[in-house]
Amino acid sequence: MAGAVRRVAYLPDNPTVVRLWNGQQPRRAFDGGSMETPRLGTVEIGIHWQSPEKQAASKMDVGTRKRPNVIVVLAIVMCGIIVSGAHADIGWTPSRTWVFAVGILQWKHTDIYDSFPDAIPNRADRRLIDAMKATGIPADHIVFLVDEKATLASIRHEYRAQLDRIQKGDLLIFYFAGHGTRDRKTRDTYFANYDAGDDYASHWPVKEIFDTLESRFHGAQAILMADCCHSGAMYDETMKRRESLSCACLTSAYSHNTSTANWTFTESLLRGFQGSPLVDADADGDVEIREVALYAEQNMAFLEEQKAMFATSDDFDPNLVVADTHGKPTAGLGRYVEAEWEETWYPAQVVAIRGAESRVHYVDFEASWDEWVGPERIRHPHVKKMPRGARVKVWWSQDENWYLGTVLASQFGLHKIHYDGYSHEWDEWVSSGSVEEVDE
Repeated sequence: MAGAVRRVAYLPDNPTVVRLWNGQQPRRAFDGGSMETPRLGTVEIGIHWQSPEKQAASKMDVGTRKRPNVIVVLAIVMCGIIVSGAHADIGWTPSRTWVFAVGILQWKHTDIYDSFPDAIPNRADRRLIDAMKATGIPADHIVFLVDEKATLASIRHEYRAQLDRIQKGDLLIFYFAGHGTRDRKTRDTYFANYDAGDDYASHWPVKEIFDTLESRFHGAQAILMADCCHSGAMYDETMKRRESLSCACLTSAYSHNTSTANWTFTESLLRGFQGSPLVDADADGDVEIREVALYAEQNMAFLEEQKAMFATSDDFDPNLVVADTHGKPTAGLGRYVEAEWEETWYPAQVVAIRGAESRVHYVDFEASWDEWVGPERIRHPHVKKMPRGARVKVWWSQDENWYLGTVLASQFGLHKIHYDGYSHEWDEWVSSGSVEEVDE
């Protein structure tokens, strides 16, 4: 068995809680540690930490995303689960819902923004929009700008026009997927439209998205989602405007962090809107928006070592039902575990159950390594957690240097770090496999 053991989490049979461990070396036994129960509500739910010196030297922080990994786990756990397209008990009205979505996987200036050719086949953004259509949202209520159609001028025109059509009491669903970039000096974040150039003025500012929403939106509520680097800037804007806007915000990464090139986050949203029983954390037959956020958080932490984000404004109910479920998954299906192989414990996911045996997929290994194991070869993973205030050093592999800092918070095996000698603009969420405590 060859490969890098990177991460693991645990989904209980009734997955209201996730446990996460992060390691980095191949064939490494799991570190011990305590486990914590995350709260459901407004939670910080990316990490790909970059050297302050390297980013400061660049004209633009374009947030180069990690290249795709082979991810088969999320697709496998859907086996044996029947999801219906009917949504009789949802808390919103499809006929009064409007969608504005932008999905960009190719850019005009390829010297600035890399394209994602591996993500184009069976692209998840299109499947997410198709799932929304299946709920009964009228086709003429949906604007979906893809690749070369998503120029800055087109985005601005279509976004304003869509907001102007929305009536009192209606719901807006906003979605963006592509590249994001952040100006470390001004702390402004931008989404990269198809024709984004080498200056920030040619990009779509996240602040503008919210300013336009406040000035032109006459509906009741909005659900805002983004899958890109620095997408957590939408979380930040939501928190700033939580008294003036009624919205929920779900993003793939923290505002200071880049994001994966995989579809992990959007796939999680898709399963939520489809009503997958795996997303129904409290098994009550309904999928609430907070459960979609938690499910996305779990998968991003486990598969991508990222801190996804979720927030609701003061008057937006996090228990809003976005889908109803039909049937329940087999108990234990989809949970993350440690599986023993030749006296070493590896992160894995249960992808099938046969009596007392579980078929496990080893994370970061090909499906050819999948195998049936008995209960004696499965255990709950441990979480490596460092307390708030702990003094640490963080390893950055690109320049092979350690950076001293302090733990500000920890959750799901991820740690929020403030670096010595740098402003809070450089605070980041990092995996525990990149952090070591120091004695001072």
